[in-house]
Amino acid sequence: MKGSTLELSGIEVRRSRRTILNIDNLKIPSGQFVGLIGPNGAGKTTLLNVCCGLISPRRGFIKFNNTDLSLLMSWKKSNLRKQIGYIPQATEYNAELPFTLQEVAAMGRISVKPLLSRLNREDYERIDYWIDKLGLTSRRNQTFRSLSGGEQQKALIVRAMVQDPAILMLDEPGSNLDFNWKYQISSIIDRLYQQTHITVLMVSHETDLLPPCCNRIVLMHEGQILADDTAEKVFASDALERAYECRIETFNISGRKYIISKKQV
Repeated sequence: MKGSTLELSGIEVRRSRRTILNIDNLKIPSGQFVGLIGPNGAGKTTLLNVCCGLISPRRGFIKFNNTDLSLLMSWKKSNLRKQIGYIPQATEYNAELPFTLQEVAAMGRISVKPLLSRLNREDYERIDYWIDKLGLTSRRNQTFRSLSGGEQQKALIVRAMVQDPAILMLDEPGSNLDFNWKYQISSIIDRLYQQTHITVLMVSHETDLLPPCCNRIVLMHEGQILADDTAEKVFASDALERAYECRIETFNISGRKYIISKKQV
């Protein structure tokens, strides 16, 4: 796999006559792992949705591998989006649909095939490869809704990876999971990045769930970028306290960054 570059400039998103996202400039080089953090309502998910084409900004441009998406015809935009593996929060997927894990995974492969094309042997080998790699071999014929929350999140990772994406975008992959599953998913993401070195953009409400391979942090506050630097510099800056509006203590344990309010220390 080869990563892709992403660049946003002059982006504005408005909702109910209010600006909820205002990004002057954000460039993500190929192969970089970027963590998006910030308090509730900071604009993290909105930014992710803009990057993967689910939200069209009021103004500004988005460049994917130096190609301005605003200048492309709809079908060409669709082809570019096939290179993006998007993993929503598991709760955003309709778990009541009676699909098996294998069928959910196949949806990712179908999305990159020409219209009305059938999956071939190579496609199913790719699907089986990622199901096995994520440790879900014994679950392949179970319905998605019968899986545990952590297994459902794994299934969504499989669905994204069978696309052979150039960019992987994750929205709170540890949300609504118990303590053990949160770190299992985080460790899986770490291994995927170490093995593929694709470009990764990950939203996380809990900073300690960003894997140690996350080498850049973008701190969001009120729809804007408050800090953008290496993890070490962002977590050592006073920008965190401005974003979360409280005194903060930071800890680094085994490459993971923990933050707590000083009132709790």
